[in-house]
Amino acid sequence: MPVLSEAEGPDSPFDLLIRGGSVIDGAGSAVYGANVAIRDDRIAAIGTIDGPAKRVIEAQGLTVAPGFIDVHAHDDGAVIRTPMDFKLMQGVTTDIVGNCGAGIAPA
Repeated sequence: MPVLSEAEGPDSPFDLLIRGGSVIDGAGSAVYGANVAIRDDRIAAIGTIDGPAKRVIEAQGLTVAPGFIDVHAHDDGAVIRTPMDFKLMQGVTTDIVGNCGAGIAPA
């Protein structure tokens, strides 16, 4: 489990710092060790980051990667009826639905 610490500094330049993880950046590069800083829900920096953050996740031994796209899901109804937490826990941040003729739209 990653270790989360709170409030290194209220005036920190970053909202979140993920420190020491193995980064897969989605660009086809080899996996590399780095810190990832988040500010205003956006990646602000990747690399050696020494500045404080409001929250820190110690990610040694863990992988840090962008969200995954599920390109063939039958979640049309689930997206409307239920929270999609089960997908987020798998790292899926984008769900493509209705692409095989089984979509429920515009119902």
